[in-house]
Amino acid sequence: MKKRRRAISKHLRVQVLARDGYRCLMCGRTKDEVALHVDHVRPLDAGGTDELSNLATLCTDCNLGKGAYLFSDYQNVRVVPDDLESRFTYLHDDPTGDFERFHLYCYYRHGTDSGGRADKFHHTWTISGTQWQTTRNQKALEARRRSEESAAFAQSICKQLLADRKRLVVTEEGLCAV
Repeated sequence: MKKRRRAISKHLRVQVLARDGYRCLMCGRTKDEVALHVDHVRPLDAGGTDELSNLATLCTDCNLGKGAYLFSDYQNVRVVPDDLESRFTYLHDDPTGDFERFHLYCYYRHGTDSGGRADKFHHTWTISGTQWQTTRNQKALEARRRSEESAAFAQSICKQLLADRKRLVVTEEGLCAV
């Protein structure tokens, strides 16, 4: 019969969340973006403890995505680099029909060697021609939507990497999926 796990005390949970800046240590999302969990770096059934040094803040997606994978330290297994959004390439297509189309790309290589296959993540969104033409400030609308879509794109990249059990790291070659 499996032993029932006791809950981490509220005091200890707050200590862990505060220490980690109320941010997932794997993907970097904050408490304002997603529900956060306190996770055992080394699971109890693998000899881990409830000591502060064995606890880490993870979001729901990262906690569920990592499964039973054992880490020694979540801070060294960030799914994406902190500056991921600054690495996006942004394009605005010429107007087509009754909409404006925008794209974000994130280019990377598979593996860390120079022979790794090049690849990309791609995200597209549109703004209706009516909304585009009737706004008082097209640049402000474009900037607001770009910011919103960049955040959504970064989250979708994290989810895809977690599903593939990969992460993006920065090397001399640029971004690499490992």
